[in-house]
Amino acid sequence: MKDKKKKTKEKILHSALSLFNQEGLPNVKLQRIADDCNISVGNLAYHFQYKEDLMANIAGNVNAEISSIVNTENHFPMLIDFDNQLSKYHTLINRYAFFFLDVLELERNYPTIHQQRVRYINVMINQIYQWITENEKKGIFKAEIHLDQYAHTAHAIWMIISFWLTQKRVLFKKDQDEEEFKILVWNQLLPSFTELGLMEYEAMILPQLRDIEIVVGF
Repeated sequence: MKDKKKKTKEKILHSALSLFNQEGLPNVKLQRIADDCNISVGNLAYHFQYKEDLMANIAGNVNAEISSIVNTENHFPMLIDFDNQLSKYHTLINRYAFFFLDVLELERNYPTIHQQRVRYINVMINQIYQWITENEKKGIFKAEIHLDQYAHTAHAIWMIISFWLTQKRVLFKKDQDEEEFKILVWNQLLPSFTELGLMEYEAMILPQLRDIEIVVGF
């Protein structure tokens, strides 16, 4: 009996996430999710009485995945480490597309979830900034030209990550393009590389981007 309840709950969560991603959070009602699962609204309500309950569960999964990215990669000094982290972010934003597309809906109607998002935003930006400054000390990046240059660069990279899907949808482009995503991020950093940094970039990062291009093209 417990296994059946668990499977039904997982089915509801899977359906809700899929519908939220396809149709947008505000456009999906509980009845729509129940119909997609071929269950009654009453059965759905047994597991998730309100839409907020569903959202809290999904948001918990998002937060767990973000936490895994930022916490297990606290020390990632090499350029390739950061590139690998970008792959994880790209996977995350595509898996939970609505979470990044319906930002204002979440901010206005799900304040607790929004507050959790803000907390992780600050962690993400600070981690990127610390990575840049560590590599500045190693001679990978040039010294800052103006005050807070790299703090602004870290903020810009966070914006690319968080609003990647939004700009793709506005421009009617495909979402699943990891190479383009990474190139846009790396382009924020290229002008700041020293000769040593460029050597590491050409040796470690460019081959990765070419591999992605081959896979996408194939």
